[in-house]
Amino acid sequence: MFVIDSILVDEHLLETQFLCDLNKCHGACCTMKGGAGAPLSNDEAQEIRDAVEPSSKYLTMESLRVIAEQGVVVGEKGDYTTRCIDDADCVFVFYENGAAKCAIERAYFNGETSFRKPISCHLFPARVTDFGGPYVYYEEIPECRPALANGKEQGVPAYAMLEESLVRAFGREWYERLQEFAKSRQKVSQTADN
Repeated sequence: MFVIDSILVDEHLLETQFLCDLNKCHGACCTMKGGAGAPLSNDEAQEIRDAVEPSSKYLTMESLRVIAEQGVVVGEKGDYTTRCIDDADCVFVFYENGAAKCAIERAYFNGETSFRKPISCHLFPARVTDFGGPYVYYEEIPECRPALANGKEQGVPAYAMLEESLVRAFGREWYERLQEFAKSRQKVSQTADN
């Protein structure tokens, strides 16, 4: 672990080669069994509710029924998540060419909402927890094996794939410091190997 501007960071974000491969994983991160959907901040709980209307045209009838009957947010302040269907698919999942995709994100890219998706989804496979302050770590799950293979093949470390979401979460300056730290570690490693 190391610290960038008081944010604790897991070394695996620098060391793990990771590049999502939707053609092989089929959006498994949006459909994993386990009971809880995407973690939400208190502010995001309302943003998710506001995103229902613009994203509804991309949703299945089943998702729309569950949303109408049960809502989109589960939990209470400080512990919100998105609702799941049958303990698996996030209620905002729709399928395209066999892959699970996010209806909120589709609405965002079509200019229908200003909210892209929960930051926990955008950051995945990175997670953020409180460890006396923010701690950003890499979470390895079996469903992401195709991303590990693709990252290794393309030579893309997890932090580089996550640039946009890390900037969204912590700011451009923080990301640039992370990038500089990663490059300096790489140089030290290369020097040691020679």
